[in-house]
Amino acid sequence: MSSSRVLVRHARSLPIASSCAFCQARLITSYMHGNALNNPSKRSSRETKSHVHGLHQAYATSAKPRLDTQRLRVDVDERARLGFYALNQKQKVLLIDRVTANSIAKEFLVNQKTMDPGKNVQNLTTRYNVSVEDLASLALITYKIPDLSNPDKKAALPPSRHKPLAIAMLQGCAQLEDPLAVTQILTAVYIAGTSNEAGTRELASHFPQAVVAKCQDALTRLGAKAAKIELGPDVLTLQGLFFERDGKTEQAEKAYTEAVQRCQFKFNPRSRHPMQIPLITPWNALGQLLKTSQDPSRREQAKGYFKRGASEGDDPLSCLELAAFEKRGSLDWLKYTSKVAASGHRDAMVDLAEFYSLASAPDSPVLADSATRKALGWLLGWKGNSTVRLAAEWLQAAANMGHKPSILKLADHYKSIGDMEVEKEYLRKLAAPPSQAAQVEEWPQLAQLGRQRLAGIR
Repeated sequence: MSSSRVLVRHARSLPIASSCAFCQARLITSYMHGNALNNPSKRSSRETKSHVHGLHQAYATSAKPRLDTQRLRVDVDERARLGFYALNQKQKVLLIDRVTANSIAKEFLVNQKTMDPGKNVQNLTTRYNVSVEDLASLALITYKIPDLSNPDKKAALPPSRHKPLAIAMLQGCAQLEDPLAVTQILTAVYIAGTSNEAGTRELASHFPQAVVAKCQDALTRLGAKAAKIELGPDVLTLQGLFFERDGKTEQAEKAYTEAVQRCQFKFNPRSRHPMQIPLITPWNALGQLLKTSQDPSRREQAKGYFKRGASEGDDPLSCLELAAFEKRGSLDWLKYTSKVAASGHRDAMVDLAEFYSLASAPDSPVLADSATRKALGWLLGWKGNSTVRLAAEWLQAAANMGHKPSILKLADHYKSIGDMEVEKEYLRKLAAPPSQAAQVEEWPQLAQLGRQRLAGIR
């Protein structure tokens, strides 16, 4: 991949800054010293007054240098871009040289005044000898560039142009029907309509309905040639999700089935862009559609897809779905649920905490299953009450993931043993608002309870 020579514009484009206050002070001081050395004994009082008046006037009328916030924002953005691009180039996420990538970003911004996004992208692919997919990848990376962490410094500057730049570049790539750009936009739109995930909702909000409609038309055309596209399974899965959302279950099943036939079950971290929004795997989408059927044979088909996902793809969601087919507390249920919990699934952590809490009782119904009792033999025979400790560990893990019912249980536990400081710590977590500003509180009543109890303790 060759890169074009970067145009040098700085000499003409940068404004000439006025002298700073320090320089002005030096000029005034030198001016005063210069006159003071000119035989002050021969100066009349009138000359002295005139000189002082002139000095005051010059000081009053000299413009106080103003911070050029626009220029400072451009500088801050460029430094952040180069640093973030360098990091992603090193990690082999960005496949364009960071300097070339930065030149593309700057030129795209300049061209926005005269070109629509699609033409802008097309022009840059020719000029820098890169692919549309390269620019779609650059757009995904640019969208993730972090802004200033200091809120005061950030508030003093105009907003960063990185997100608007990334959105426009992604839109331009989608106009040229790049699969990565089209799937990223439509995945954001789909998930925004089905969840409260703040980051995805924000991304989706940047694309007007007219752009979304054009992307959906492009998705249809991409689906027809999915066999020739690396992201073909994603394209087909996304088509199926929109079909299912619109009640077209037969078309959805057909799209999912073709996607399963074309996908690789074994996880490959390079099969998707690292900054692509996660999309449900086609086997899970197909399994979830089939399991809603009243026909036992179709439900068995669903279980078969989940089993393939769990065994061939090591897929935690497939394990979660399989656990739902098993009797709660059985050995298979425990095996699948443990795998899901280990992958960081909050609800599975809660299920395991409840399971081990029940298993700690001597006559627990959980241990009525001989296979389960045998599997837990090592734990039940360990020193101390190991099942209780394991239950507490999973409860703590769920609390760390923000599960407020678990946080409340921990607060109650520390209250029962008289540890008020730790109780207050958990009550503060209970009362705390969601970590993201646009996120909806999942347990508003528990948050209110936390505030009330904290007020009572204080």
